[in-house]
Amino acid sequence: MNVHACSYGVLAIVYTIAKIIYMFRSISSMPHYKHGKITFAISEDQFVKGMNEARFCKKKHKALLAALHYLGLRRSEIIKLTKEQFHQTKETLYVDVGKRLKGSKETIMIPLPLDAPFVEDIAHVVHYTRKGQRVFPYSHGTVYNVVHRVFYYPHLHRLSRITWLIKNYGILAARSWTGLSLQTLEYYAGIVKLEEAGKGLSKNESSPL
Repeated sequence: MNVHACSYGVLAIVYTIAKIIYMFRSISSMPHYKHGKITFAISEDQFVKGMNEARFCKKKHKALLAALHYLGLRRSEIIKLTKEQFHQTKETLYVDVGKRLKGSKETIMIPLPLDAPFVEDIAHVVHYTRKGQRVFPYSHGTVYNVVHRVFYYPHLHRLSRITWLIKNYGILAARSWTGLSLQTLEYYAGIVKLEEAGKGLSKNESSPL
């Protein structure tokens, strides 16, 4: 047997095992919300209250959470946004998200009024971002940690924005905002109806029971 070939084979096996261990540790170290996913949305008042009470390490962290909440984007979408995807007028900050992920369709620019709470914080961060650079140059884990200090986990804000759109403006508005399919939006519409059904059990609401 060729001694050199054998040595290379052993080294290859050791390298592969080390790589697998590294990947396992990386996955294990990712933060998880110990109480499981939350299927109810937070209100705009709850969002504002939480933001005002929170302590952020950086101003950019506050802008990141505000952008996630208002835009309803995935972590992988929010960290890809560059300065050129934001366009500001006197009253509105427009966000051109572009091609959505996971099969969602490309959407038109999302309008965020500058007088809405914390939108000015987003505009400030965009203004001081260099041309061609990402506005929120973070990893998935960092985004999770920033959000988790204030509001559980990132998808809660996506859930809250989608259900808010459906409840106030209908599924078509939610589709234009998110690029999601009607089939997917039906799931979120079900959450809205379930919440309304629960409120219907209140003594202040007429109930068939």
